[in-house]
Amino acid sequence: MKASSVKSFSKKLACPSSNLLLSFHYQALAPEINFLVKHHLAGCDFCYCEIPLLAFYTQPRKGESRPPDLPINLRVLAESILGQDKSAKVVGDGSAGASGGHKGFTVLMGKCSME
Repeated sequence: MKASSVKSFSKKLACPSSNLLLSFHYQALAPEINFLVKHHLAGCDFCYCEIPLLAFYTQPRKGESRPPDLPINLRVLAESILGQDKSAKVVGDGSAGASGGHKGFTVLMGKCSME
């Protein structure tokens, strides 16, 4: 039995950007560019499938973007590991690095550094 050849399902260098595909979807392109994108879509399954996904995306309004809240269970876990004093804690002592194991690291003022 011969193995069938399978095309790679990914974006290529020749593929239009996601912004261009979204503009195509909303019919906001010049006729010449629209023709080129339509021609590309006829032969590119990835871009053809990307357009419906992009249609669900809505651009956040100015000032609306903020990092998501930390889930409470993850926050409880982090606090149990770090303790209530978050100013400086050592996680690992670095001694494992000398014995061939994983290197330790230090959490200091919310920043990590490798030892």
